[in-house]
Amino acid sequence: MSRIDQIDRTSPQVPVDRSEHVHPQVHTHGDVSREATAYAVGKLEAALHHAPAPVIRTSLTLDSASYGDRVDAHVDVNGVGVHVHAVGETLQEATDLMQERLRSRLRRIRRRPHQGPAAPTAA
Repeated sequence: MSRIDQIDRTSPQVPVDRSEHVHPQVHTHGDVSREATAYAVGKLEAALHHAPAPVIRTSLTLDSASYGDRVDAHVDVNGVGVHVHAVGETLQEATDLMQERLRSRLRRIRRRPHQGPAAPTAA
């Protein structure tokens, strides 16, 4: 059974209940402004509208201390982990790239549920 078979949805056309808002856990390294953090959180939340199932947990790491500015996003979509990262010359550029990659990955999961890592199994 593929990992998306484990996600509780009947078809890709069924809207996902997003009534509960998941606030990301944010980690920063280096000199990261509040505005850059707010911008990244907004972009992450916008990308999550493409999730094929309920989002259980999210985390976001903004790193301006590394070579280039880096943004990492970890998303738990009903038990299935999705990770994307991006590096740019500015945190805004890296954030925009992260959003594009996350949105693409979530859409791919919705379109091709048989691809990706295996679903978590009950112990």
